[in-house]
Amino acid sequence: MNTRNFRKDVSDQGSVKGQTNQNFGYTQPQQFQDGVSRIQEEMMDPRNIQPDSMFLNFSGVLECGECEDEESLRIEYAVKYGGDDWTYLKTSNNADDAEPSGISQLSTSRNLHSRNIVWNFPFECNFQTKNIFGWPQVVVRLSGPDFMGRSVAKGYGSVHVPTQPGYHERVIRIFKPLPISGFTGFLGYLLGNTAELKNFDKVISSGEGREVTRVKSVGYVKVKFHVTLVNFDKFGYL
Repeated sequence: MNTRNFRKDVSDQGSVKGQTNQNFGYTQPQQFQDGVSRIQEEMMDPRNIQPDSMFLNFSGVLECGECEDEESLRIEYAVKYGGDDWTYLKTSNNADDAEPSGISQLSTSRNLHSRNIVWNFPFECNFQTKNIFGWPQVVVRLSGPDFMGRSVAKGYGSVHVPTQPGYHERVIRIFKPLPISGFTGFLGYLLGNTAELKNFDKVISSGEGREVTRVKSVGYVKVKFHVTLVNFDKFGYL
């Protein structure tokens, strides 16, 4: 038998619309081909790619608040987070910020029946993380003029960012550190050097030394949040 003719016969038997295994003359079923194509499409779908990080976006406003009998106040905020897994994502709007923070305008209460002061000061932050340890919290500081027009601290507070997506309203309880003695407090009042917290954002967010600090409640601040969580369900947190 001619070897050349035998190879030609085998090749002719296996050439069925491009679905033939050229080495063995075996035609793969169309169902198998469809299954392979479907698997390839699923592997290429971005929704099926296992993520390596979670993303947290939250925005909102520091709406209003009260602090004792103060009529004019400004509010300052800083977003603190812990752990090495958290990364603050900068955008074109906050490219120069080392960390999320801000300070509002000086607002004055115009209400004759209450000391409610309105700021409507907006904020927005984006984070990337691989662990929820050190969940972000918003730390605030109220300041205003004293009897001689000097800007002094009036109170502090903090609240954690809500852990569920959607719209949320929170109330931050404001407290003020007390002086060691009455004489020290009176002297600080005259000199414009009242009792206050140095590096207030780190002190309040960590809570270290709070058990030995004498404080009193002086007011509140209302905050509104809009929270978006991405990939948290794929890490088992939702």
